Amino acid sequence: MQYKFKTFNVGVGDCITLLLKNDDKEMHIIVDCGLYKPEVNDYIKNEFHGHIDYLIVTHIDNDHISGVIEMLKSTPNLTINHIFYNCYQRTNDDLQEWDEKMVENVKRVYGHLPVVVDMLEQKIKAETSMTLAELILENENWRRAWRREYITENSLAIDLENDMGRFIFLSPTKKALDDLDKEYRTLFWKTLYKQKKEDYKKEETIYESLMRIMEQEDNEGLDEEPVSSKVLDKNALKLYAAEKMKGLSPANEASIAFIWEHEGHRILFMGDANPDQVVKKIGDVYKDTPKPVLFDAIKISHHGSAHSTSKELVSIADSERYFVTGGANARPSYQALSRIIIAPLPEDLSHREIRYNRENDILKSLASNGSLKDKLHYSITANANEYEVSY
Repeated sequence: MQYKFKTFNVGVGDCITLLLKNDDKEMHIIVDCGLYKPEVNDYIKNEFHGHIDYLIVTHIDNDHISGVIEMLKSTPNLTINHIFYNCYQRTNDDLQEWDEKMVENVKRVYGHLPVVVDMLEQKIKAETSMTLAELILENENWRRAWRREYITENSLAIDLENDMGRFIFLSPTKKALDDLDKEYRTLFWKTLYKQKKEDYKKEETIYESLMRIMEQEDNEGLDEEPVSSKVLDKNALKLYAAEKMKGLSPANEASIAFIWEHEGHRILFMGDANPDQVVKKIGDVYKDTPKPVLFDAIKISHHGSAHSTSKELVSIADSERYFVTGGANARPSYQALSRIIIAPLPEDLSHREIRYNRENDILKSLASNGSLKDKLHYSITANANEYEVSY
């Protein structure tokens, strides 16, 4: 058995692939895509041979979904076996037509769909007004691949074909999805000037559009401290780690988080999930396993936001390898990285490596502090985007 875990630099967002090989069988998994860059296209073409077994969109934020839209638009012959994407779920089959006023308002909403913005490089790519839900529903093969039942913490584990392991779902909770639905109903009324009482044809389009516009207004993380003038020592990291964490946006609370597991090998895919929920679920799933549960790799939640990695999470799920994907000036944050770095090392770990694909000054300051690295047994590695194992 072999696997290759790989992250791509797609701007501020996520794009992760997992290639599994067992004898002459392969399985191709892609998790999110913030920007559909040429290297992602080449990888899907050359390594995945134009086929995806599992396309997992963790949540509806633009830095996780925009590249998926571009991928499907530009490769209409791409074959996909399974799509996990928690978009709008109808409550009945009695679907109403849009009235003229709704059509007019939906067109206006479409005109406000976010463009794809790389915040650091200030590159802007115009995005046509087509949602991921539309693209899936308009393609017969993709429509059949789309699992319409919500993925939640209570979803049954999925055993992968050809003895290639299984997926264990940790997040979201039903409450998080219900809270997001309440946000949608409020936006529906504010934007379309109509109370949400019925289900409409192509309502997935309305839902996704409104949620993505709402995400642009999410200011979570603006209080994260960028580069500190403090002396950067162990005491400073302890202070960062002790800072109070704030709540996440409704979209991030509803993020899918899951584990891939096979014969003692595990990878934790956090999406932008709430660490408290992941702590609870890992405690339930691995109740008879000594803590922390050790993973081959952990994809840090929400690009290292100050509010998405807790001390409790590191105490229950730890790894020799942490991957930071995307991010911006204050992500990854001192707070998230400090909680990882200062945590006591378990017996089976002698060192932690934090790998990243997009640099900021926080990473540079921690990477250049030789005495701190020696004392706390960590390293910071740029552009080490792959991890491959054979067993």
